Amino acid sequence: MNPADPAGARPAQSGRLVVCPTPLGNLEDITLRCLRELREAQVIIAEDTRVTRTLLARNDITTPLLSFHAGNAARRAREVAERLRQGQVVAVVSDAGMPGISDPGVELVREARALGAIVEVLPGPSAVPAAAVLSGFDVSSFRFDGFPPRKPGERRAYLEGLRAERSAVVWFEAPTRIAQLLRAVQAALPERRLFIVREYTKKFEEQFVGTASELVQRVGSAPRGEFTIVLEGARTASPAASGDLAASIAFLRAAGLSAKDAAEAVRLASGAPRNELYRLALAHKRRP
Repeated sequence: MNPADPAGARPAQSGRLVVCPTPLGNLEDITLRCLRELREAQVIIAEDTRVTRTLLARNDITTPLLSFHAGNAARRAREVAERLRQGQVVAVVSDAGMPGISDPGVELVREARALGAIVEVLPGPSAVPAAAVLSGFDVSSFRFDGFPPRKPGERRAYLEGLRAERSAVVWFEAPTRIAQLLRAVQAALPERRLFIVREYTKKFEEQFVGTASELVQRVGSAPRGEFTIVLEGARTASPAASGDLAASIAFLRAAGLSAKDAAEAVRLASGAPRNELYRLALAHKRRP
């Protein structure tokens, strides 16, 4: 094996697997390169052929389609492997966004690599980095956890484990479970802000930001659409910063604000936990 060749020695007729991100909602959000690869491939492996057919028809692409889902995954992987052995180009798409990110696709990448085939992942739409940037939170470090646990006990334990997480956390969630998730965050992490984008890039896109208690009513109990959520990372104040917070609280209390109002004003400016600020505010008397 040539150390300079990360794929090792490939068969002479090795095929090529191309992972193609597709639009999340707006069909214009697709690259020229992606359209070319879809047009030139021998076959397109699609999560749902009905969804993909709409995109292909819009762009006059007639490449044959094969479905790939949990029910036929093993059989389809064998078929893809055989096509790659024959030197074919196989394109992979999900219903929307980047295949393999909470969608089918990774299995085929593993199969192609095991064969020594060429694997390419094209750049393109993904709601994860888009939501992180849209949030306005500090996302110099963030993690993607897919869908949060569904069972209440597991979800509660999972959220409790995020109390000290300094990085932002990005989730996907179904409309049937978004209200339950917000109530769980309200109970476990009441001070943390969330950013929610619903139906990203679609006609009725909505964006929300606030604590879980502020958002649970705005989102509603039976919403529609796809949700991407960003949980802001925990903020740990340094000793110097804690002193600054106490000084700010003392100034506002001396100016006549109630403990609640002083704590809330400093919270909005600093992002520090409400309970800590309220405790500091109670220690300072308001000017008569």
